[in-house]
Amino acid sequence: MTSDSASTAGMQENGVEAMSSATNAEAMQERQALFAVLAQIAESLRRLFDPFCEVVIHDFSDFEHSIIHLEGNITNRKLGGAATDLLLSKARSGDTDEDLSNYLTSLAGGRLMKSGTVFLRDETGRAYGAFCVNFDITAFVSVRKLLGAFVSTEDQGDIVETFSDDIEETIQSLLTDTLHEVGKGQPLMSREEKIDLIARLDERGIFQVKKAVPILADQLGLSRATVYNYLREAREEK
Repeated sequence: MTSDSASTAGMQENGVEAMSSATNAEAMQERQALFAVLAQIAESLRRLFDPFCEVVIHDFSDFEHSIIHLEGNITNRKLGGAATDLLLSKARSGDTDEDLSNYLTSLAGGRLMKSGTVFLRDETGRAYGAFCVNFDITAFVSVRKLLGAFVSTEDQGDIVETFSDDIEETIQSLLTDTLHEVGKGQPLMSREEKIDLIARLDERGIFQVKKAVPILADQLGLSRATVYNYLREAREEK
């Protein structure tokens, strides 16, 4: 190789190195700018959900000291702390294409956290950091259990109960429910179907109310005598 060729090759190599260095420097600047924006978001989240929220920003360039920003103190970690085993595993395997959402983690003393991790990726898709949010849900889980115990009832099927000071409203409610069970409006009913309707109402105790017959007669467009006759026939058929 002539001296001129060697000189040209050296210049080309230097040029490539310079371009690579410039590209790396630009990428680092972009990452630092993103880290700064994420730090502002982390602070806002912590203030919004304090004291139950912790936000951690990791830089994968140094896993031993990956925590470059920390808001909140749920996991008792500090700035400059190491990456978690989960992050180490994901980064090592390259399994960072999808973010992690709503996964449950546990802490010492039995505390529970709901966590989410967003991986920060470069233009090639490789993760160079992570934005992690942790919520201490221990108290909320306890409240859920307490409320669950408080509102639990025995399984006795669907029990419907009408609360009203006006007995006419109660009778109307019983009639409406029973017509719904029968599945046919009163004007379309045959005589036998009307007797069946009266029998169903009788089973629900409606005729224990003295006003029931005149109210039903009015609602069904029947005479009181007809209602009494249907009731008598319904009871005789039992």
